[in-house]
Amino acid sequence: MKEESTLGSNDSQSLHRPSSHSWVEIDLAAIRNNVRALKKFIGPQRHLWAVVKANAYGHGAVPVATTALAAGADGLAVSCLSEAAELRMDAGIRSPLLVLAPGEERAAAWMVRLDIILTACSRSMMESLSKAARRLDKPARVHIKVDTGMGRLGIAPNDVVEFARYLAETPGIQVEGTFSHLATAESEDPAYAHMQHEKFAAALVALDEAGHAPGMRHLANSAATLRFSDMLYDAVRTGLLIYGIQPDAPGPAHLELWPAMSWKTQISFVHKLPAGSRVSYGNTYIAAKDSIIAVLPLGYADGYPRSASNRARAFVRGQTCPVVGVVCMDHTMVDITDVEDAQVGDEVILLGRQGKDNITANELAAMANTVVHEVPTLIGRRVKRVYLDRDRFLHPDLVVEGEMK
Repeated sequence: MKEESTLGSNDSQSLHRPSSHSWVEIDLAAIRNNVRALKKFIGPQRHLWAVVKANAYGHGAVPVATTALAAGADGLAVSCLSEAAELRMDAGIRSPLLVLAPGEERAAAWMVRLDIILTACSRSMMESLSKAARRLDKPARVHIKVDTGMGRLGIAPNDVVEFARYLAETPGIQVEGTFSHLATAESEDPAYAHMQHEKFAAALVALDEAGHAPGMRHLANSAATLRFSDMLYDAVRTGLLIYGIQPDAPGPAHLELWPAMSWKTQISFVHKLPAGSRVSYGNTYIAAKDSIIAVLPLGYADGYPRSASNRARAFVRGQTCPVVGVVCMDHTMVDITDVEDAQVGDEVILLGRQGKDNITANELAAMANTVVHEVPTLIGRRVKRVYLDRDRFLHPDLVVEGEMK
């Protein structure tokens, strides 16, 4: 990881900023802290798999993956082959890497060659993996996926033993784990999650009794990791917690997590509007008094949620300023009437801390009436990623299309 300078956080204003857009700052020290806190929480007997799919929830797959592994994460989980290839081929990461999807038959040889662990729930895909494994003289590593109630991917619990028997008889296939996916781990009513757990536990017992070792067992996502100690098994798969984002779940265990992402921009235009003026599309906001409106150079094309129009807030010069009017494709407006001497070029915090106050991903998700996972993952490619590490800044010029040079 190349360093351009060793500037303190107070010097960040002096760094070159994208003058016409916005940027997110990713604190790699927060990623390290969160991984270490999670490792301590789950105990040394369990593995921690960092979920870095969707460009590490918008944080940057390669920087987050390398940082998480260095801090003690035992493996990585991604969504598809292209994400796995980025980590294996581009970044040279050799740690265990699980693709949480059945894969594509035409890419079977690539998966075997790259030593990627694949989700096993399709016989036709297993046949393709077997052929590739025999041709390359290298085992195809898989984890069996059990559909306990998500209704998306996996083998029905009653069919797991038969599927495991089929895998055992298929040359080149190496079963290393068995897992499932919870549908309602964040729900206030835990009944459905407990039902899924019971089905998963029964499937594991059936595999054992039939003589098929389930390998590494994993069920818990971030919310379940905090809420249900009996679901931790041999490993947990955590996404939100790695990034310091609390799941929207009732009464989770407390962990000292640090949010890794802040989202910032600059005021690009300021104008005064008389009382009664309308702001943005649809006339959804009418100024109740003479107002000063700041225009920010980002919108829903950058991932700032349109559904947060007239509801969200931002920080300008230490003051809380409401988002007013409908969020546009490329612009968002905030009312800075009460901010003394605010002007073009002032920094605006859309997500992150200002003094003792904090605009969290959870708050922005609530304002947009969506799940917290969506807030960081929707932040677009034209939003620069700037990587910090405690007192060090990695210069924005090191960042190209959301990744580090």
